[in-house]
Amino acid sequence: MIDFDTKKAIACRGDITRFTKLFKKLEEGQPVTVCFLGGSITQGSLSSLPTTCYAYKVYEWFKETFKDSDITYVNAGIGGTTSAFGAARCDRDVLSYNPDFVLVEFSVNDECNDYFYESYEGLIRKLLYSKGRPCVATLFNFYYENGKTAERIHSKVARYYGIPAASMHGAIYEDILSGKIADINDLSPDGLHPNDKGHELLSRVVTNLIGSLYKEYKDLDVAKEDKDIEVFEPLTINTFEKAKRLDNRNFKADLKGFKEDRSAQRDITDCFKNGWLGSLQNDKIVIELEGENECTGIAVQYDKTMKRPAPVVAVSVDDSEDKIIIDSAFDQTWGDLLDIRQIIEHEKMGPHRLTVEVIDDKAGKAVPFNLVSVIITK
Repeated sequence: MIDFDTKKAIACRGDITRFTKLFKKLEEGQPVTVCFLGGSITQGSLSSLPTTCYAYKVYEWFKETFKDSDITYVNAGIGGTTSAFGAARCDRDVLSYNPDFVLVEFSVNDECNDYFYESYEGLIRKLLYSKGRPCVATLFNFYYENGKTAERIHSKVARYYGIPAASMHGAIYEDILSGKIADINDLSPDGLHPNDKGHELLSRVVTNLIGSLYKEYKDLDVAKEDKDIEVFEPLTINTFEKAKRLDNRNFKADLKGFKEDRSAQRDITDCFKNGWLGSLQNDKIVIELEGENECTGIAVQYDKTMKRPAPVVAVSVDDSEDKIIIDSAFDQTWGDLLDIRQIIEHEKMGPHRLTVEVIDDKAGKAVPFNLVSVIITK
């Protein structure tokens, strides 16, 4: 078993009072729901079974530690996705379960820039200040070979909001650099996604954090005071807190050749469903964003596909002659990517018209362009 630095594995201890309600419910044997929201690592990529991924093993820790409580497990991990998508989908995929605890993990999918600084803060705020006021913790993963991670910007958000944060970088990266961990393949075959041994280590890093919070809660009487969560002013422009995802389940688009995708969706990881499909040259879809869907930002989410030939579309807002061209061909071989392309952001709040048109169907041979959803920010 690989050891890790238990102190450096905690990037931020956070505010223990946020966990008071959770620990009380667990000790009293009340029903509790724990959710895990993130990318492919949370989904369980390269774990041999769903039950060997770190999220499930953290859930097992909760069950073992609080044997009298009825604990429900929700894994809302989707591979290849960022906190921008997380902010848009967490209402449906997480908050609909009325969770008591949410662990957030996007540090290897987000880039370390202002866009994801804003989207990550918006996601954290949406969770923290939702009706059920769940406890929120966060996990920072990293690329084992070069240490790349968005932890720098994510940790700023965690510290500001008092969010407990576990860091795999802090836990083991120095040991990788020093050679104490001689072969990263022992933890991850591809330098990113953990194998079962890596998931086991990751679960111990997370439960090290939660366990330390529980010990603090038990040791300090003041920690047992049930305090309201303070509402902080945002660090960023904060348009993602009210991010909303529109697809054919909650929005009626004007279809001029595009068709609704009504194929059955297995689960949230079957993530290319419920959108709109455009197959032929000049097929068009118009999304009228008005009323409750007025916004300051618009992004299109689409299937960036390995299938060939792949179509090309033009995207415009408010009938502007300035069009954004999207080639849906994906040059990787590991699978299709649920890609997000930001079309406008930080514009004046108001109604907008989004138009997507197929401009190259590869002489009628291209696979359909799959507009999976439209994400609006306010």
